[in-house]
Amino acid sequence: MLVQQPHQNVLKGQARSETAFFTNTNRGSNNNGLHEQYQHAYEVPSAKTEPHLSQCTYLRQTVGYTQKAHIIPREEFHASVNALWNLIEDNPEVRSLFTKMLEQVPNAPPYDKSPTGGPRLRNWKDLLYAFNDQLARGPTWLYDTPGQQGLIGFPFNVLLNWSMSTPAGLLAFHRPDVNARLRDILTAYGRFLSSPASATVLNASPTGWLNPTALDAIVSTACRQTTTSSELDSTTDTTDPCPPPRPQFHDLFVSNPLHLTYGFASWDAFFTRRFRPGIRPFASPSDDSVIVNTCESRPIALERGLKLHDEFWLKGQPYSLLTILGASLASDTVVGKAEEEEEEEKENKELREAMRFEGGTLYQGFLGALSYHRWHAPVAGTVEKVRKIQGTYFAGCPGLASRRDTNGGGEERKLDPSAPDRSQRYLCQVGTRALVYIRARDKRLGTVVFVAVGMAEVSSCQVTVWEGDLVEKGEEIGMFHYGGSTHCLIFEPSVRLKFIDAVEQVDVKKRGNDLNLPVNGYLAEVVS
Repeated sequence: MLVQQPHQNVLKGQARSETAFFTNTNRGSNNNGLHEQYQHAYEVPSAKTEPHLSQCTYLRQTVGYTQKAHIIPREEFHASVNALWNLIEDNPEVRSLFTKMLEQVPNAPPYDKSPTGGPRLRNWKDLLYAFNDQLARGPTWLYDTPGQQGLIGFPFNVLLNWSMSTPAGLLAFHRPDVNARLRDILTAYGRFLSSPASATVLNASPTGWLNPTALDAIVSTACRQTTTSSELDSTTDTTDPCPPPRPQFHDLFVSNPLHLTYGFASWDAFFTRRFRPGIRPFASPSDDSVIVNTCESRPIALERGLKLHDEFWLKGQPYSLLTILGASLASDTVVGKAEEEEEEEKENKELREAMRFEGGTLYQGFLGALSYHRWHAPVAGTVEKVRKIQGTYFAGCPGLASRRDTNGGGEERKLDPSAPDRSQRYLCQVGTRALVYIRARDKRLGTVVFVAVGMAEVSSCQVTVWEGDLVEKGEEIGMFHYGGSTHCLIFEPSVRLKFIDAVEQVDVKKRGNDLNLPVNGYLAEVVS
């Protein structure tokens, strides 16, 4: 749901009132006192009384208990979870998909457990019991294994991970009715993560996000970056990403280490933390031909010669411009001839708009859960358009789906242990996303499109600029809430660009996997 919410932004020394875009915001939900609402009679330790309890341990106990007896009355469920329950129970097709997507996960290791080593849910009722309880629990720090590292901060993703790539899961998570119910659940979860109750996981215990190991991992991620400048287009790959003198968390980010939660009022405040001034300087601030990195991220793909249409659902996940930009979305509200003509004119306008970028260039990068999550303008110019597109939340690429059944028959294809990471190119075309069109001050650049894409429960995209706003290169234009995600920059076909080596070679040498391109760092420049 798109909700407009006033906020204050300071630009060029002047305060102004603007509008923020939130994906997961629903003022109509009855979520007051959400954390307290869910402190009912589970016979397992509660997050309120034992905030340092490992989430794996908690879920194992909770699921084991609910499998014996579903003690919590349905009327005590959150309304959003009840709505999904009713959809599954009342719709035979949806019930079949939710049943089969859990059954289609192979029983052999590693699929006999969740990717993080916790319990694997076997039926949809247990799944929704876990959903209901998770709504009042912040993510804990769990970072010992590759599976835990790949899904750190994403508890709903953990619950659904294996089933997302099954044939039934792919069908279920592409359904509009299922996504509407999931959107309401994630809206409620987002409200909790923005509340003071979620700050219980901001502590120095072994499973708290402020323990020395956690802070060190976040610092290491920020330090593991590519050296980017017009003179040096090479990667710096050292064993120690933070050579001496090694900075501390509070040296890099605006925070107060003397405060119990480092001064962060909620989980979301921690995840949308700001860098201290000077930590991420703008590359070539006076040279409009230089494009800076919009998000702190690692390179995923660089694609030239973009097609207007392509079969983006295939295993290779090609980009389809019409789909990314939302020009192929049909309206279901046309009721008469006048409305039909208006809709047709709108579609023609969107088609012409997308055709501007046919044959152009797309760069994609991924933000991990430990990264900085705010977006910054890649170029100086004028905001031409801002658009919000509702999409899917836990849908993976059909071309990557498992074909093997629970008995070992069918095609061998390993499930994504950090779903939907392997579907990132696909998600640009089906995921919930925000688009910001910027008409560059350097006329050679034309219009540049920034696409922020929500992944799984990280589906809240807040845009902090508006149509007609003037932005300087490196100026903040928005942020992801509640975790990491993926993003794209799209350029017109007439623009000739030279990217840094880490981007130019990412598809050839696979050099992007362990890199962190600094936000506002040198990304590319116009080649005359």
